[in-house]
Amino acid sequence: MTDDIELQPNELEIMQGENDGPEPAVVVRVDGPVRTQDLPRKSGATRTRTIGIAPAKYLAADHRRAIARVVSIGQNMLVAFNMASAADPSTMAEWPAGLVFTLTADSELWLASKTGTTQVSIVTEFWATGE
Repeated sequence: MTDDIELQPNELEIMQGENDGPEPAVVVRVDGPVRTQDLPRKSGATRTRTIGIAPAKYLAADHRRAIARVVSIGQNMLVAFNMASAADPSTMAEWPAGLVFTLTADSELWLASKTGTTQVSIVTEFWATGE
């Protein structure tokens, strides 16, 4: 008498087996338009600061931030996304006073006044998490 050992489980055993890991990925193919809808923003913050000609970081990098709007009220402002770019005015972007600068990246935001000092207002909104 021989004992036959089945090394490969049959299809029924595989389908009934317990899966302790993450759910398998599902591939979806869409053949037409898909309706999407933005979730409302979760929260926001506002502030107004006086900035000078020395660049300073006014917003930290934040993946939760959906958008930030920045406007200089008096003078043109200089904008950069990291400390390296803020090291010299020639590597910062000049933005006109009174025109809203919209930041949709989750990067840092460094600001400086082009000349003298100026008031800068910042309005940020954060993503809803689907709660």
